Amino acid sequence: MSGPSGADLASRGVGLSRRALLVAGLAVAGCGQVERPTIRTISHESSSDPEAQALQEILDRRAKALRNDDERTFLADLDSRSSGLIAQQKMVFGNLRQLEFTRFAYVTEQASRVSEGTSHVFSRVIQITQLTTDAGPGGVAPAETFEYTLAPRDGKLVITKIRGSNRNTAADLRLNSPMADAPWNFTALRIIRAGKVWLAGDSSVKNLDRYADAAKTHLHEVESLWGNRIKFPGHILFFTRSTESLKNWFGVGLTGDLLSMVEGLEIPLQGVRKDGQMYDGQYAGSRIVVNLRAAERWDDDPELVMRHELAHAVTARATNVAGSSGYLALTAPRWALEGFARWVETVGNPRRMDYVRYVVRVAVASGNFSGKPPGMKEFYGKNLPFSYDLSASVFAYVDDRKGQDAVVEFYANVIKHAETVDSPLIDKPEFDEICRQVMGVRASVFLQRWATFVRNGAR
Repeated sequence: MSGPSGADLASRGVGLSRRALLVAGLAVAGCGQVERPTIRTISHESSSDPEAQALQEILDRRAKALRNDDERTFLADLDSRSSGLIAQQKMVFGNLRQLEFTRFAYVTEQASRVSEGTSHVFSRVIQITQLTTDAGPGGVAPAETFEYTLAPRDGKLVITKIRGSNRNTAADLRLNSPMADAPWNFTALRIIRAGKVWLAGDSSVKNLDRYADAAKTHLHEVESLWGNRIKFPGHILFFTRSTESLKNWFGVGLTGDLLSMVEGLEIPLQGVRKDGQMYDGQYAGSRIVVNLRAAERWDDDPELVMRHELAHAVTARATNVAGSSGYLALTAPRWALEGFARWVETVGNPRRMDYVRYVVRVAVASGNFSGKPPGMKEFYGKNLPFSYDLSASVFAYVDDRKGQDAVVEFYANVIKHAETVDSPLIDKPEFDEICRQVMGVRASVFLQRWATFVRNGAR
């Protein structure tokens, strides 16, 4: 993540946490009057659940319609009385039809149903939304979670409401599954392709094409640095200048000071298995948001923002992750993740490197250098710009001594490991082994020599 002050929202940790909806078998208590709501888990083995079967048939038609670019069928099962629902779903269709999917399908194995009168609310309907840019282990794919309400109209069940799980509805829906907070659910997009990169912009972006060649070039250069290591097949970048978009997209909630500070975000996506079960071992996709409003305010170059976030995205599949309860969090050292991305900005860009060195020199002269890379606790403190650029100096030092291949090898080994506030990686035997393998010295020697490099002006 990047910004003039280096503001970083630490991957999906910025989103709301989700808790599981515990479904108990509630008995129907009817007294010949109004029925109380009933909750049941959908059973695909049962032929006596016509509402569940109707839902699956509707969802299958919608998935097929999207694959066939058939808007009429995609909208056919919506309540004709709900102009708002139809307009919103027409927008969603218009956005998704511009993309290419490896898999688009609906899964209801994890869903439950609440029936009240003639209405049936199905929670935790999983929409598999796997783009050709995504890849996960063993068929794991990015997904989104929705709540569908069906009711009878003119002798058949139709969709009367669709609610996605996002930062505005999470507390209400309480779904332990991936958020439906992708930009295509909120606003009309124009989407273009440049090789392995897709670019999407909302109505606030009139010049989307100007970024296409740059995104393609920067991805090629970052992937060339990364080599044959594990990565995603491609990437999609979302551009906006809109406050509303930045508030809603991917649940990051950029408002106030953050809105003007954060220029870019890389969002690694947790995936689900084919039955909709969450997978916690690895990211299944990556999305990038470019905040043109912040970049323009600080007179910064959006190309550097793209390059920085692409460095995160290209290497995301190799990064140590952990978590549950519906989201994953990066556990690799923050100094490595952000330092490498900042260093990537400087490759082939001497002016950018000079600026990084300048920030480090000023901070060192002010007595803000402890002789160690910034830890998790202080990384996002008052010296945030220094945290980014000091972290980049670690990789500048490796580059100075061993070259770019060694930088990437050093980084790739570091991000395999986790650290905590109380247990930094640099104090562990694993870091000593990395230093021995890549630099030929023990960790204590490496850190001492890097600290001298920093105090001498990182030259």
